[in-house]
Amino acid sequence: MIKMLFSDMDGTIIDFNEMKHEHDKEMLEELKKQGHLIAFNTGRNFQEAHYCIDKHHFPYDYLVLNNGAHIVNKEGKELFKKIIPQHVGRKIIEYAMNFSNLFVFFYNGKRTLGYCNGQTFEHSSGGNREIHDVCFKEAYLQVDEFDIIAVHQVDEGDINILKIQKYIQDNFSEYAVGTLNTHYLDITASGCSKGTGITVLKELLNEEVETYCIGDSFNDISMFEVSDHAYTFQHVSSTIYQHADKKVNYVYDVINDMLGEKENELAR
Repeated sequence: MIKMLFSDMDGTIIDFNEMKHEHDKEMLEELKKQGHLIAFNTGRNFQEAHYCIDKHHFPYDYLVLNNGAHIVNKEGKELFKKIIPQHVGRKIIEYAMNFSNLFVFFYNGKRTLGYCNGQTFEHSSGGNREIHDVCFKEAYLQVDEFDIIAVHQVDEGDINILKIQKYIQDNFSEYAVGTLNTHYLDITASGCSKGTGITVLKELLNEEVETYCIGDSFNDISMFEVSDHAYTFQHVSSTIYQHADKKVNYVYDVINDMLGEKENELAR
């Protein structure tokens, strides 16, 4: 049976856009060499995910983006997409802009724009850069639909983020859902999660695959729940690892398990 790895990106195979361990990439290449499949399952949008993939030349077959709301193959062909309606996205952004020291981001199809304390930013691989060629308050009103919206509290507290999550749940649960990430609240189309992304992609493949996944945050729990084998890291909180089957140190540990049976046969 073909095996398939679903790997989170941030905090799992990369940290601040840098590779966590060179051996992770080597083992991804070995996994592909032996005929198995790789999908990155991330809260990132297409642009942000591809930045790291291109930078480190990670092999892959599929991208599950925006916490399961967008799926593409390695040729860039869109296989699935679910969006936040325009009127809902606008209301969520308007509400989030009321809080001080809180970034709210959206992707307009070309760049990720952010707003905090009255200023407009562009979010890129280098972080948040203040810009003046675009006004956030005008830009978000020109978007027909929203792929993903994210909010991030600058200081350490998460009270405001939780208020936004509750606002979405109380007013727009039919259209959108807010999922806590390590540093962000990811807001995507209702009914979408990393777990549903796995389920949808398996249905699209229309073949039986044995699934392995690894992640480090709250938005990975749904992925753990639908995978045949769920992995997380030694350092994560019990709230996260209680949903996984096994704790490891690196992604390559998971791949070693995936290939172990074949390696043992070769050894015999």
